Amino acid sequence: MDASTLAKSAKALILASGLIAASTVIGAAQDAPMPLGTTATIPLNSWYIAPPSGQTLLGAHTFDLTAGNLILLANGQSVSFTGSYAGAKAAYLLLNSSNTYSYYAGSIVGQVVLTFSDGTTQATDLTIGTNLREWRIGSGATVDSLSTTAGAAQVWTGSAQPGMGGGTAVIDMLSLPVATAGKTLTAVALNDTNTWGALKIQLAGLTVDFTAPTPTPTPTPTPTPTCTMNDHAGKVSATTAKNVPHCIATGKAGEKADVTKATTPAAPRSDD
Repeated sequence: MDASTLAKSAKALILASGLIAASTVIGAAQDAPMPLGTTATIPLNSWYIAPPSGQTLLGAHTFDLTAGNLILLANGQSVSFTGSYAGAKAAYLLLNSSNTYSYYAGSIVGQVVLTFSDGTTQATDLTIGTNLREWRIGSGATVDSLSTTAGAAQVWTGSAQPGMGGGTAVIDMLSLPVATAGKTLTAVALNDTNTWGALKIQLAGLTVDFTAPTPTPTPTPTPTPTCTMNDHAGKVSATTAKNVPHCIATGKAGEKADVTKATTPAAPRSDD
C-alpha cells in the first residue's frame, strides 16, 4: 500500500467519523403526544360530526385523541401537564374557544405557560381574533378570524352537531416554538384568565416536539498501516514507504537489526 492510498483511506475514515458525530449531535426531532387525562370530559363527537380520533396527524404533528374528549375551561380555571422533554423545540395545542361573541375581539382571555427544568418560563397570551377564535364559525355573531402571523392555524374542518347549532366547525392548532434551544421542557399549563361572560377555552390535544437523544456510537478505530517483510527489509523498500511513519519506524528497526547482526562477532568456539 503506497503513501497516497493510505492518506486517502485516513481522510475517508476521518470524514466518516465526522458524519457519525454530526448525526449524534443533531438527533431526530419527534412528537410526544400528551394524553389529556381525566380532566378531558367533553366528548368530541358530541360537538363535532366525525371528528379526528386516535393517534392522528394534524398540521403535520401527531396528537393522541384516543380518549376522544376535550377539556373545557371556564373563567379562572386552568389545567397543566408535566413531563420531561430534553431539547424541546415547540409545543402544539389544539385550541379554540366557545361563546366567542364579537365583543371579545382583541381581548386577552387566557395564557399558555411553558416551564423548563432550569426554573424559567415562557408565557404566551391568548387573544381573541389573534391566536384564538370560535370553534363553530360562520354564525355571524362570533369572532371567526385568526391572525396569519400569530402561530395559530386551522388544521381540521367539518360540521358541528345539530344540537350544537350545526354549521361549519373547526379545530385550530396553536404553535409555540421554544425561544431558547437546548432546554428541557417540564410542564405546559393552560390558563383561562377571562373574568366575565360565557366565553370558554377548549383544548382538544397537546403534543411536544423535541429532539430525542441519540446514543453516541463507538467510532471505528483507524487501522494501523501494515508493512510486509519487503517493506522494511532494506533501504530501498523503506524509501518506498518513506511517507508512512509506521513503515519508516519498522524499516529502521529492521535495518538496525541487520546491522547489529552483521557487526556482532561470532562467539568463540570451545575448540579454539
